[in-house]
Amino acid sequence: MTATEPSTAPLRVLVADDEESMRHFLQRGLRRLGYEVDAVADGNAAVAAWLRTPYDLGVLDVRMPGIDGVAALGRIRSSDPEGLVVLMTAHGTIATAVEAMQLGAADFVTKPFTIDELEVRLRRAFGLRAATRENRQLRSLLDGPDQGLGLIARSPAMVALTQQIDLLAQSVATVLIGGESGTGKGLVAEALHLRSERRQGPFVTLNCAAVPDNLVESELFGHAAGAFTGATRSKPGLLLRANRGTLFLDEIGDMSPAAQAKIERFLQDREFLPLGSQQEIRVDTRIVAATNRDLHELVRAGLFRQELLWRLDVLSVAVPPLRERREDIPLLIARNLERLAAKGLPPRSITPEALGALTAYDWPGNVRELENAIERMVALSGERTALGVPDLPTEVRGPGDEVSREGDDNYEAARRRFDRLYFTNLLVRTGGSITEAARLAGISRGHLHRRLKELDCDVAATRDASRGNPRP
Repeated sequence: MTATEPSTAPLRVLVADDEESMRHFLQRGLRRLGYEVDAVADGNAAVAAWLRTPYDLGVLDVRMPGIDGVAALGRIRSSDPEGLVVLMTAHGTIATAVEAMQLGAADFVTKPFTIDELEVRLRRAFGLRAATRENRQLRSLLDGPDQGLGLIARSPAMVALTQQIDLLAQSVATVLIGGESGTGKGLVAEALHLRSERRQGPFVTLNCAAVPDNLVESELFGHAAGAFTGATRSKPGLLLRANRGTLFLDEIGDMSPAAQAKIERFLQDREFLPLGSQQEIRVDTRIVAATNRDLHELVRAGLFRQELLWRLDVLSVAVPPLRERREDIPLLIARNLERLAAKGLPPRSITPEALGALTAYDWPGNVRELENAIERMVALSGERTALGVPDLPTEVRGPGDEVSREGDDNYEAARRRFDRLYFTNLLVRTGGSITEAARLAGISRGHLHRRLKELDCDVAATRDASRGNPRP
């Protein structure tokens, strides 16, 4: 079957045209493509047939006896808001096309046309409906229990992570979060806090890489008035502000040696001395730290205190990179489109082909890079509501626009990148069907299986991405 919308049974198409020869032409051609086809001679019969047995798609002539195709379209859409209708006419005008689209027509084709030309319109219509359903399903998933925490947990890797977070949240011990830049370590830290008994207390963050070395100690421990030049009044530190809550130390591998020594002492004694003060302060603050660096390597290089690493690494958790959780990419895209729409931008959807490319890409910058890419696509898309392959960043589009890139310009690397994108798009188009993808590619099912394994393609993730359904 050539139709692209995944289904366990042939898709049903209703043809309506007052010319008998045209009805026979469409029936023969569409049946040859694998569709089940019924045909009627006028608009009233088309509406009646649709009300008796809803069809997957209708192909209606505009000019017919009784009610015309446009009126029939309106009645069909009233009874079946998701009904797909492609209108055909020998009198194609912009005005008629605009009216048809406003009433909900999926597409518009002008006679005479070939079956191949019509099939392109049918593919486009089914792709539009799949994208619409996917966006709606993804929005409902985003309203799940993790939505408020900012975590997207659909892939096995992230489901396991959320289970680990639930376990670690019950402890008061220090947690060290590892992971590449842009993976969402801050969201994991916040989830640890919100799922703990400290959730009513403050969640305070310090990015150790963003604060100058000479100010880190003051930020952490606070200072008394006159502690240094310009300190005209006392200032409480973040440790005190996070009392009975959580202090998240992001990029702790960049903390200055002096601050490392003091935070190590706090973890040992649970008290600290503000700069310029003689009074020790004791607080009940849980420390959660994160780093994208190898702290053991920093210890060996003499850049990080071994004792502090021991005290930080009581409990540990690693956030997987996005390339290891591809099932989450459609949800992350939907969340970002929702976020941008909430800012007043027109709602956008992603075409299946663009979704395939986004899912196949390795995202070296992880979630942060994906968020930036979606925001850039929306900003540059003009008034288009469906973001497609032309809207993708060049690095995501793949070898069709750029055969080689720095560090990846040999033949085997370029071929591997092309094959990965090609097969991922095929699987998205076929709803994850290996058999159908192999048929379209002109290779055996076994050959495709072996190639997907060599390319490390996640077939289950691609199938879920194409359908917008969560894995059981």
